[in-house]
Amino acid sequence: MNMNKKELIEHIATGADISTLTAEQVLNSFISHVIETVSAKDVLQLIGLGSFSQGERSARNGRNPVTGAVVHIAASRTIKFRPGIAFKNSLNHTEF
Repeated sequence: MNMNKKELIEHIATGADISTLTAEQVLNSFISHVIETVSAKDVLQLIGLGSFSQGERSARNGRNPVTGAVVHIAASRTIKFRPGIAFKNSLNHTEF
């Protein structure tokens, strides 16, 4: 099952016993703060969930899959997520 943002907001509202409007404001604030923190090259660590940080991808050459031509891929920044131990263990149903 896939969950979209609206469904997540509904789950938050139900779980926290708050209105969906308040839950949406909380989620939007959380997303904004994750983006601000990672954009500033800081790490956001949430015990039990994991950590968000910024990574670097170096420039490299790739190939166009249709023509086979060599294409230069510029260096870029990316977001990294490293899951916490509790999160990893829950995927494997391991006790922690």
